[in-house]
Amino acid sequence: METVKQERGYIILVMEEFEFEQATALAYSIKIHNKDASVTLVTNFTDRVPDHYKEIFDHLINLPYGYTDNTRTNDWQLYWTTPYKHNIVIDCASLVKENHDSIWEYLEDHYDIYFFNQCSNFRGAPIKNKNFDILKEEYKFNAVYSHMFYFKHDTDLALAFFKLADAFMRDWRDVFSHYLSKAHVPNLYNSDMMYSILNTIILYDEAPMHNNIINTVNMPATLLYGNIGRWNKWTDRLNTWSSSNAKVKIQNYAVATNLYYGEQEFLTEDIFNGHRDTYRVAAKR
Repeated sequence: METVKQERGYIILVMEEFEFEQATALAYSIKIHNKDASVTLVTNFTDRVPDHYKEIFDHLINLPYGYTDNTRTNDWQLYWTTPYKHNIVIDCASLVKENHDSIWEYLEDHYDIYFFNQCSNFRGAPIKNKNFDILKEEYKFNAVYSHMFYFKHDTDLALAFFKLADAFMRDWRDVFSHYLSKAHVPNLYNSDMMYSILNTIILYDEAPMHNNIINTVNMPATLLYGNIGRWNKWTDRLNTWSSSNAKVKIQNYAVATNLYYGEQEFLTEDIFNGHRDTYRVAAKR
């Protein structure tokens, strides 16, 4: 008998040891701003999750079909692991700084699967992604970001997407070589590029995306295209502050939406503890 799925929830996929702390901070941040949210951690071995991180997760689920070394090349398995009908998948190197009730309602009413193609820098200005320009102009791809997306389980469109993702993510090097010229083939797995290819093949004729549904501060993209100078890491260039009530600032700009920080160095002990303690206080009310 098939298990009845919960109505909605968040999915976080992790593989590396350091990602457990990131995923836990993300889960705290989700529940601070979305009190009744359900959050699932998907990983290769759930028995590796440290006990002191488990309190925040509603479900711990093993990847059912083995795993590859790169965390995001296992994304295709999320369709078969989710305990939810409606899903928001978020990269573990993220924090949520807003309530998502209206976002959930709009996505559930209008989409079977949704990716967004616009994000902002820490000042709130839109980022002009030059890689996206290449994908759009030279390859006619629907370029999208992959660090946060929505899908509705048990729909033909979502199933077709994840079935193709299975084949493409397993053989990502061949896929990139097939669809891209040699000059544009990345040396390492590029999740945004993979999702842009999949999005173009599966979703090309679907309803147009609206950039204002989900707003994300994207710091890896800011590093590349945000005019902050040439640095290996944005955390080497920009200052961050956190408060005891889980408020986060980059330079002097408060993050008030969703933050994809990308770099392990961002998640300091102060930032992690601030989110943990704020969640625990709120949970007692």
